[in-house]
Amino acid sequence: MTDNQVFLKIEPRSMEDEILFRLREAIVSGQIKLGGHLNETDIAKQMAVSRIPVREALRKLEQEGLVLRKPNKGCFVTTFSEQDVKEVFSLRASLESMSFQWAIPKLTSQDIQKLKELIAQQEQAVKSKNYDELSRLDMRFHEYICIKADHSRLLKAWYEQHAQCQMLLNIRFRHLAEYTPESVLHDHGRILQAIENHDPLAAIELTYEISERVSNDCIQTLKVLQAESISTT
Repeated sequence: MTDNQVFLKIEPRSMEDEILFRLREAIVSGQIKLGGHLNETDIAKQMAVSRIPVREALRKLEQEGLVLRKPNKGCFVTTFSEQDVKEVFSLRASLESMSFQWAIPKLTSQDIQKLKELIAQQEQAVKSKNYDELSRLDMRFHEYICIKADHSRLLKAWYEQHAQCQMLLNIRFRHLAEYTPESVLHDHGRILQAIENHDPLAAIELTYEISERVSNDCIQTLKVLQAESISTT
């Protein structure tokens, strides 16, 4: 990988990988609601495939923490308790704090420019109210820094928690759209300033501060959604 190359070339996906990708996207984006039933037969019919690769995809999503398998009932989109949310974001904060320690001494002026470009793209997503794109760019900002840390085990651990974190962030974006988009821009601007100042300690302090706020946002949003679900049943 060259100094300017960050992301690996996209390879063609097999049918099994495509099924996994589509199911993951449907869950993470919120197309299928929290607790929603994932019927193998219906999914296979909609995708025009057999049930076997669908079953395997659901098994992998269960390992990622996006799917919960209930005996004699089938598979359901995972739901999150308050403790679950705290664990997801505390783990993310710890991993990203470590990424700052490893990455900041190595970041070049070109890397700083790339992070600025990602923030500029986020600004455009906010203006167009494209919150799915904003959520994707949010994660890409942090992914870039994790990649630049050049720590394979750190990056693997970050990717393993990525899906659940993205799922919660998407819920937050959709239901707190009055202030969340602007807060993303503000937070990333502050982090970028710490990076430009070559100050990993400031970046780490910001990461834990932001993580606690976002975690609380997600917890409150899930409580509202739960109350709405109860009131409509």
